[in-house]
Amino acid sequence: MTVAARTSPTAPRSSRRLSWDVIRVVAIVFVVLGHTTGLASRLPGIEPYPVQVAIPFGTATLLVLSGYFIGPTIRRGSAGAWFRARLARLLPAYLVAVLLVYSVSRFAVVRFNGATHQDGVFGLLFAAPIVPADRGPDALPLWHVPDLNDLLLHVFLLHEWNPDAWHRIDGSYWTLPVQVAAFAAAALLWRSKLHRRVRATVVLWAAMAVSAVSPLIREFAGTLPDATGMNRAYLFAAGVAIWLWQGRRLPTNQLVPLLCVTLLLQYLRTLPPVGPVVLGFAIMLGAMCAAARGPDWDVPVLRVFRRPISWLAGISYCLYLVHQQLGYILARALSEAGVSPWWLRLSIVLGAAIVLAWLLTVLVERPAHRALSGRRPPARSESRPKPQPESPVEAAVPVKETS
Repeated sequence: MTVAARTSPTAPRSSRRLSWDVIRVVAIVFVVLGHTTGLASRLPGIEPYPVQVAIPFGTATLLVLSGYFIGPTIRRGSAGAWFRARLARLLPAYLVAVLLVYSVSRFAVVRFNGATHQDGVFGLLFAAPIVPADRGPDALPLWHVPDLNDLLLHVFLLHEWNPDAWHRIDGSYWTLPVQVAAFAAAALLWRSKLHRRVRATVVLWAAMAVSAVSPLIREFAGTLPDATGMNRAYLFAAGVAIWLWQGRRLPTNQLVPLLCVTLLLQYLRTLPPVGPVVLGFAIMLGAMCAAARGPDWDVPVLRVFRRPISWLAGISYCLYLVHQQLGYILARALSEAGVSPWWLRLSIVLGAAIVLAWLLTVLVERPAHRALSGRRPPARSESRPKPQPESPVEAAVPVKETS
């Protein structure tokens, strides 16, 4: 290849923007650290960490990102094909993660509880374990051992419909039914051509209103708002609003009130400490606005870390799927083994989650998405950018970021 060919100004350039990867990485880092240092220390048998990160705004940020990337991706083809592509991106890795977390929990948690499995394969995988009648006064509280009911509800995404009758296999999995519901609603709205008959501001404020009244609906419909994502609709609406504002299809005097209501609803749905959580979420909303309309954050400080940032953003969805429950199990095993100092235990837990997320990404998520959506990976000799995922915790980047 000649020098002229390598430096040709017509060579295609990647549309991936560093700014979105930075936002995604910051969000997933706060999610993972909040679970592995904060929530994990509350579980029996896990030695607490002296440094804990408990500012849970990361998941809300990822859901806003999901709403933002609905806009530029749903316009590429039919609503049905778009929805199928979203499911092809989300569900295969999720189902594999559910089976993995369930199996590991069945083996490890039974041992943590000082119990034994019943005989046979059914006893090993599904039946209630045998817990000694006299566990002693110093015995730790029992961890929940997932059963067949828990597994089936999670596999069919029904685990948020009746929380009184189940236990989450993994605490992070509440977002999957919410994402699927939001994508289904977006596909139906787009297919109905509602965007051509009703102004976008009306739809966005309607989503905010649904979220605001969802606690009242809960009084009459049980867990319906939680299961359908109605109480989280404001997060997706905020993301869509930022995308419309970026393309100058939504004026600033409409965006600002919408984001203020988003912060208010987040404030009402946040457990203490409320102040740091809402402040962190407000900063992330501001960062998304800056990323949407401003130049890419390709500055010297970030440019040095561009490759690891993009790599971590690319596996962030699978990292979200595997870090929590498996991290708890590994943390307890390390605590019982007497592994110290604390930073070594934390490093092992985080490192294992990252490696497992990478394996799940390259072995399941990406191949399954290509197979189910009919996409082929570009040839090695081509320099066009790879298709970017669009789920809340994946490395999504729109092909075109202006109208």
